[in-house]
Amino acid sequence: MSAPHRPFTVVLGGGGARGFAHLGVLRALEHEGLTPQAVVGVSMGAVVGVSYAMRKDWYQAVLAMNLESFPGPSPASGEQSTGLIQKVRRAVMNLRVVASMILGWGPGSPARQAGLAELRKLVGQGGLKQTRIPVAVTATDLRSGDRVVLRSGPADQAVYASAALAGVLQPLELSGQLLADGAYSDLAPVDVAHELGSAVVIAVDAGQSVRTAPIRNGFQAIMRAMDICHRQHAQLRFAQADLVLRPVFSRSIDTLDFGARRECVTAGILIVRRERASLRRLLVPHTAREGSAGTMQVKSHDVRER
Repeated sequence: MSAPHRPFTVVLGGGGARGFAHLGVLRALEHEGLTPQAVVGVSMGAVVGVSYAMRKDWYQAVLAMNLESFPGPSPASGEQSTGLIQKVRRAVMNLRVVASMILGWGPGSPARQAGLAELRKLVGQGGLKQTRIPVAVTATDLRSGDRVVLRSGPADQAVYASAALAGVLQPLELSGQLLADGAYSDLAPVDVAHELGSAVVIAVDAGQSVRTAPIRNGFQAIMRAMDICHRQHAQLRFAQADLVLRPVFSRSIDTLDFGARRECVTAGILIVRRERASLRRLLVPHTAREGSAGTMQVKSHDVRER
């Protein structure tokens, strides 16, 4: 039963495979009786958000997505793999990735058609206006560098554009724009959430701070600097939300490690449990809080492998 609460919009950020935590967050919020009036999605957050807005069986549908055609986790950094054979194998894998990006759109190019087909099965080819609650997704125009907000048009194209990770999936040509992952321009479009009509915005940050290996050369320094820049920008954007839910992952989860989806869902459930008091202070009127002593009913075994 939905409890009386202030209207709010949820902003679901990126994170690749870690974005499956958004499933757990939304499921736990609903079990708590807290239902968003609108949703804004970025990258994997767009996949989850549009599915949530369009179908009643959103949870099982997203969890069951077939992502076998996508490339797997990136090659390990090699701190523990020091043998010559392992080093050669890793170098060859890296060369293949670089070659696929120079000669084409990246290692995920063969997955483009399979990905679009999976998205059509998930969200259909209807428009973003045909949803049970308002929804918006963001992408990045690689030509202009601008953030692009999509609130209409085919849902499958909008979701693909928002999740098209550069160097992995081919960007989407749309109305003269070359659209790629929305996280490049804005990982937490809180202003878009306000435009959908909610004064209260709750954001979900599925990012992960990873302890880096020793930095011994210029390439490693550049990559680390880019990571710092990305996280600092993300923190500034997320700070504009009224509450940020940050799922805690038990290990380092690669962007493309879709085999970890169920543990990511569990992390989303657990962060709502942990932040239950903050959520209720923000959303539930004082009198309603006094009259309710309920506890979260979502169990982590809801996402066990079946």
